[in-house]
Amino acid sequence: MANYKDIKGTTVQVKSGTQPTTYPQVSGELYYNSSNGQYEFLGPGTGVWSSGTNFNTARTNQGSTGNTSNTLIFGGYTGPAYVDNVELYNGSAWSETTELNQGRTVGGAAGASHTSAIIASGAAPPGAYKVDVETWDGSSWTEVAELNQARNSASGVGIVTAALFIGGNRPPASSPGAQDTVESWNGSSWTEITDINTARYATGGSGIQTSAIVFGGTPGAKDVSETWNGSSWSEVSELNTARNAITSSSTTSTDALGFGGHDGTAYVAINESWNGTAWTEVADLSTARSGSGGSGTAANAICTGGDPISAVTEEWTFSHSVKTVTTS
Repeated sequence: MANYKDIKGTTVQVKSGTQPTTYPQVSGELYYNSSNGQYEFLGPGTGVWSSGTNFNTARTNQGSTGNTSNTLIFGGYTGPAYVDNVELYNGSAWSETTELNQGRTVGGAAGASHTSAIIASGAAPPGAYKVDVETWDGSSWTEVAELNQARNSASGVGIVTAALFIGGNRPPASSPGAQDTVESWNGSSWTEITDINTARYATGGSGIQTSAIVFGGTPGAKDVSETWNGSSWSEVSELNTARNAITSSSTTSTDALGFGGHDGTAYVAINESWNGTAWTEVADLSTARSGSGGSGTAANAICTGGDPISAVTEEWTFSHSVKTVTTS
C-alpha cells in the first residue's frame, strides 16, 4: 500500500490547534492535528462580499481608511455638493465625527487605520485643482504642507508620515490632462520623485511608500499595472478587465484587491485579486459602481458608496475551509 510520502514526495506535518492562514493560500495543505488526533485538510479558501450597514450621507469619490471593523470615510460628492462630512464605522453602525477643514472630492487618501489618515488635493468646486493636504489623528484634521502640483483624482498609498501621491488630473492650457507625476511625503514636506510610465488618473493603488502598485485608470479605460520598488516603476501583468475609477484595498504591493469601476461603457462589479505576479478574477461586488471608498486588506476589505451615488456598504471576507479527513 502506497503511503503519502511516496505519492506526494513529502511527509505529513504534525501541527497543533487551529492553524493560521495566509491570503490567498492558493494551494491546500494536509496535516495531522495532534490536538484532536485527526488528519485535516486546509483548503485554498474563498472570498465573498456581504451587505454592511449603509452610512448616513450618500456620496461618491470619498477617501477611506481602516477595515471592516473600524472604517473612516471623508469628503466626497453628494450630487449637489462637495462635502467635508466625515463618518466612522464600528462594524455595525456609522456615526458622524469631526469634519474636514475643506470639503472636497476625488482626493488622494492614505493611512494605516481609522485613527490615522491623510488626504491630498482633490476638487471643489468644479474645475478646481487643489494642493491642500490634511491629516487625521483620530480626533481632528490638521492642514499640513501643500503638494507641489495641484491636481485631482490621484491615488494615495502609505501611512500618514510616509506616503505617495500618484498620477492625477490637472488642466493644461485648454483641457484636463492626465499626469505621470509622483510625490513622496515624509511627514513634513512633499518631494517629486520618479514618474509612473503611463500618465493617468482615477487609478487604484495599494502599498507603502517604498513598495506599491498602481493599476487601471483613465483617459479611457486602462488595464495597465505598475509596481514601485522604492526607486523605479515597472510595468507588470495587466488587469483582466480595463477600467477607471477602480477601488483598491490593501496595504501591500504583493496582495491587493481592485473592485468596481467603469469600463468606458458601464459601471462594473468586477473584483480582481493581485498576488504579486498576476491578477485573478474573484467574487464580484453585489452592486456595480465606480469611485467607491475602499480600505482594508486583500482578505478583509470594505467598499462604500460610489457612482451611481449611494450609501451602500459591502464587506469582503476571505476564509479557508478546514476539513477532517475520514474514510468515507
